[in-house]
Amino acid sequence: MVDRNELLGHAFELGSLIADSPEVEEYKRTKDTMESHPQIKPLLAKLREMQQEYEKLQAYSRGPHLKGLEDSISETLAKLDEFPEVVAFKQSSAKVDELLQSVTTLLTNCITGKVNGVPLPRPPKGGG
Repeated sequence: MVDRNELLGHAFELGSLIADSPEVEEYKRTKDTMESHPQIKPLLAKLREMQQEYEKLQAYSRGPHLKGLEDSISETLAKLDEFPEVVAFKQSSAKVDELLQSVTTLLTNCITGKVNGVPLPRPPKGGG
C-alpha cells in the first residue's frame, strides 16, 4: 500500500514532467508570442474588459440588453482569430488538453482496473 504523502509526491513528479513536456513548452512559447504582439495585446485587454462587464451584467439580469455586448465579444474574438499567433496558441492549447486528457484516461483506466481486479498491461517506457 502506498502512503498518501508518497502518492502526492508522485503526483508532483507527474505534474513536473507534464510542465516540462514539449506540449507545455510550445504552449508557453505561443502564449508569450501572442500576448506580446502589438496588435493582439490591446484586443486581448478589450476582450477581458468586455467579458468582465458581461459577467457583472449577467449576474444581475438577463435580456436583450446583453446582446450588444455579446456581439462585441464575438467580433473581438473573430478579429483575434485572424492572427496566426492566436491560431498557433489555440492549437498548442488543444495539444496540452489532449495530453492532460490522455493522462487522465490512463489514470482512470489504471484505477478502475485495480479496483475491479483486472491486470493492465504496462505501457512501454517513454511512450504511452
